[in-house]
Amino acid sequence: MTIDDALRAYASGHSSAKETKDRTGLDYAQVLYGLGRLNLRVPPPAFGGPNGDALGESADCFTAFLKQSR
Repeated sequence: MTIDDALRAYASGHSSAKETKDRTGLDYAQVLYGLGRLNLRVPPPAFGGPNGDALGESADCFTAFLKQSR
């Protein structure tokens, strides 16, 4: 698997940020740069699991904050 393949897998939600960092040896800033280079975006966060509701609420609060600051 090439670095670009790993980045595409991450952008499509088929691997996590940690798996991508482990596969590529890149730090998160380099992963973000690679996604931009390939014209890809960071996948949306997964709100499943035991903390899913709290993560969703935090994301909603942050979105509301950003809208107010415009």
